[in-house]
Amino acid sequence: MDMDPRFRPAVAAIKQFDLEALRSLIRQDTTLASSRSKTSHPTLLQCLVLSGKNAPNKLEMAKVLIDAGAELNGPLGACGSCDNVEVAELLLDRGAALDGTGGWSPLEEALYWNSRGVIDLLLKHGASVQNLRIAAGLGRTDLLDSFFNADGSLKPEAGKINWPWGDLQVIENSNFDQEGRRSLAAKFSSWGNDRDSIVDNAFVYACMHGHIPAAELLLKKGGRINVIPGGFDYSGTGLHYAALNGHRAMVDYLLQHGADRNIKDQKVGGTAADWAEYGGHPDIRDYLRTVHL
Repeated sequence: MDMDPRFRPAVAAIKQFDLEALRSLIRQDTTLASSRSKTSHPTLLQCLVLSGKNAPNKLEMAKVLIDAGAELNGPLGACGSCDNVEVAELLLDRGAALDGTGGWSPLEEALYWNSRGVIDLLLKHGASVQNLRIAAGLGRTDLLDSFFNADGSLKPEAGKINWPWGDLQVIENSNFDQEGRRSLAAKFSSWGNDRDSIVDNAFVYACMHGHIPAAELLLKKGGRINVIPGGFDYSGTGLHYAALNGHRAMVDYLLQHGADRNIKDQKVGGTAADWAEYGGHPDIRDYLRTVHL
């Protein structure tokens, strides 16, 4: 998908790493930097974050757009989706909201996509641990208990299940085509937000980042090891995500506690071994296909 026609010369300049062409185009029409496209990336700065991540002069191009009035918060979230640490640091220095402005923070985005550099950067700047899934994804066992009441129920601060594509209203107003919006809305509407579903979602975050003590605590709180929870596009179990991200110790822990390696994800029908292969971890792939416990 391409951005609206008026943005195409600037998009081409970004993809060609052509700083002077981008600077000239913005001088001719400064509104290019602050306007939103109705297709593909919403703004040029987000296009730069995502499509120009490997540009040697990406910081200089980002400064051209920022100085011309580009919105900062959406691009900071986008940095979390692709581990664009350098531009993320520039955006924070220029005033982007560290914890975002809505129900999904830059730290959550970085955790979702396993963007280690941006996770570290945001934490260094003091990003907030706003809900149960963030605490689980960071392995913060010191905070996990604080989201539960004495009777085991969840406090409101534990949050609801969410994901990078937002709620139904955000999806409807997004730049996805009609079929894309329909598919995302159907998946969002299928999730429960009961206590068990929220705990299961957080459990997967602990697994995907290899935090065994956090996973163990959430299992004790009722997390279900073989459930595929809501909150993910590629919906798999904790074992799927541990295998994808190469966390062998977590894979071992999950298998020893009853994880079923034969469960298939709900999008492409892959097992945890298939996910390990996709993630570039052939040792874990082979282990999952041969281990006998």
